[in-house]
Amino acid sequence: MGEERARPSRGRRDRREDLLAAAARRFVAAGIRRTTMEDIAAEAAAGKATLYRHFGNKDAVIDALLAREAERFERRLVAAADDADGAAVGVEAAFLAGVDFFVTHPVLTRGRDEESGVLLPRITADGGPLVRRGLDIFAGLIQDGIAAGELREVDPPTTAEVLMRLVLSYFAFPPMHVRVDDPREAAAFAHALVAGGLGAEPRPR
Repeated sequence: MGEERARPSRGRRDRREDLLAAAARRFVAAGIRRTTMEDIAAEAAAGKATLYRHFGNKDAVIDALLAREAERFERRLVAAADDADGAAVGVEAAFLAGVDFFVTHPVLTRGRDEESGVLLPRITADGGPLVRRGLDIFAGLIQDGIAAGELREVDPPTTAEVLMRLVLSYFAFPPMHVRVDDPREAAAFAHALVAGGLGAEPRPR
């Protein structure tokens, strides 16, 4: 009985994901401002009524898409930090992963570049899902490093905010002097930032 009741829920989630994937494709191809709910339904091979049952309007589609991408953003940061050797390197790796996530994301960059600015305010808002996830992850990594004696005593929320604002600045204003698409140059910058600029370097033993 429990499995039978769960099937419609899974089917609804799958359909919702299909609709969001279709919306992402249309946003990249035609632009967010020009994409209509009818376009999204057609891309998903779904009826308009189906789309409207899941999302009341295009704003709801955008918000749901950003919430989904926030979950992916969190997983990317965590995976990067988990693969690193040590807390400081983990913070550096998460920072680089965050920059890469934003500057290479087709929907986010399309929304950034549109004249209407329909997506950028949602992305960079302090209360937005992407910012919240980033702040939580960075603060947690820094706190863990301090507790382990690997990082200096800094204020985790404040330092996390600096890191997240830098990630967003690279997204909103493409860099002129640091090539974030060059792994070695980006890594050197991240190391200098974390080890020096933020004072989050390993403690002397």
